[in-house]
Amino acid sequence: MTTETLPTLETQHDGGSRARLPRLVAHRGAPRVRRENTLPAVAVAEALGADTIEVDVRRTADGVAVLLHDETLGRLWGDARHVSEVSWCDLARLGNGLDRIPRLDAVLERLDGCQSVLLVDLTDPVDAVVAASTVAGSEADVTIAWCGAPEAMHAVRSVLPDADVWLAWESLLPPTPADLVELTPSTLNLDVAFLTPRTVRAAHDLGLQVSVWTVDDPEPALWAARLGADSITTNDLALVRAALTAAERDGWPEPAREPTETEVASRAQALAHRIAHEVIAFTREHPVGTVSTKAHPADLVTDVDRLVEQHVRGRVRAAFPTHGFVGEEYGEAPGDKHRWYLDPVDGTTNLANGIPWTSMSLCLTRSGRPVVGVVADPWRGEVLEARRGRGASIRGRQLRLDDVPRPLAGAVVGTELDGHLPWPGFGAFLDALAARSCTLRVQGSGTLTIAQVAAGRGIGGCVSAFNPVDHGAAVLLVHEAGGVVMTEDGPVSGFPELGAPFLVAHPGAADELHAVWMGALRAHR
Repeated sequence: MTTETLPTLETQHDGGSRARLPRLVAHRGAPRVRRENTLPAVAVAEALGADTIEVDVRRTADGVAVLLHDETLGRLWGDARHVSEVSWCDLARLGNGLDRIPRLDAVLERLDGCQSVLLVDLTDPVDAVVAASTVAGSEADVTIAWCGAPEAMHAVRSVLPDADVWLAWESLLPPTPADLVELTPSTLNLDVAFLTPRTVRAAHDLGLQVSVWTVDDPEPALWAARLGADSITTNDLALVRAALTAAERDGWPEPAREPTETEVASRAQALAHRIAHEVIAFTREHPVGTVSTKAHPADLVTDVDRLVEQHVRGRVRAAFPTHGFVGEEYGEAPGDKHRWYLDPVDGTTNLANGIPWTSMSLCLTRSGRPVVGVVADPWRGEVLEARRGRGASIRGRQLRLDDVPRPLAGAVVGTELDGHLPWPGFGAFLDALAARSCTLRVQGSGTLTIAQVAAGRGIGGCVSAFNPVDHGAAVLLVHEAGGVVMTEDGPVSGFPELGAPFLVAHPGAADELHAVWMGALRAHR
């Protein structure tokens, strides 16, 4: 076995700056031609000239290394059992013809003498030991690299001390020398959601290659290449290669023109709508696993928060690779005049405690002005969406608040705590509303508190500090539904200032509610 790292081809484009023609990694073989992680998929990827072929490996009950991504056989093979509970003989009966789960040693034999590198992706340390032992015992002439969970990579190194390891990277922060000490990797392997110029520069300065996954469209592939990615993992080898080859031939040209705001907004609204429904399904179906804290014991974060944010970042990056992005869990990625804001789970404390009142907020801005916003409510299965100048809607129904005067008596106003504490003036606000026979609700998601006003559910809502990550989409919804957004200085037409307390209201109650709110704030001072 050899573990050499192949060199990156480089070319010069117009203006003398350096561009890279990345190597292409065939993700799970060629899944758009043959079933993923099968011998036919590997053979097609090799025939298409993949520089590297990535496969996922797990172990059977009797310790055979086989190609499979999932823990269970359900998605691809119609069997609900975990692969680790099934013997190789039983596993070999699944499928038909060549579309079967192959052993890792059979893949090594198939690639014997081929130019393609085999990249073995692992999650479980025990699977890793079985896979590494299989490779160690093989006589096939195949260049092998390894990627996956750090614990699995340590297990590989326990069997193969000189293994070529790719370091999984799930951060917008660039790598440092300290990050490389334990595994001494050759390559930084990251989701396209975490690809930034700063990370590429830092990795190259440390002598690392940069590999990005999973990129299936020309636009993000070209963007990653211009940033200096050394390899790109893709499900569509032919399409991505054609785009990169054409760009190299033509001198890596920049886009002929900048898309108009209307074009961007139209695409962004369609994308945000799809993402919202994907997030609803994921949040409802994914069990809450690890719950940890951030700033203080009441500031919770779950694996759902992180997984949703990574998914949304990747979806946005694939469609709009040059846009900036700010997320609740992973922070800020630089970009052009467009910037997305995401809170993957607004109401994490509710989620962690089994209370079905959470939401996702996703908002696109252009030069600081809101353009598109969606709020996804997983538990109602609703998506509230808005586009600047085009109105707001829910379930295809337009949202429009009238301007008929509304009394506070008998109405409901929503608010949220400042973290887990009452905001200054909270008590006075509660008392003033109670004196007017108006009920105050605190339900645990600032995004939904504001967005529900746009849907006509409640007469108003207030939050102690505006943040576009949490409230950008909901504020746009209120504006486009004809509601009123106010700060202490009065109505605002766009976003309130960062950190400013703000109030949203039905037009027919806005003046009275603003007066009550201001009185509460002043009483505290």
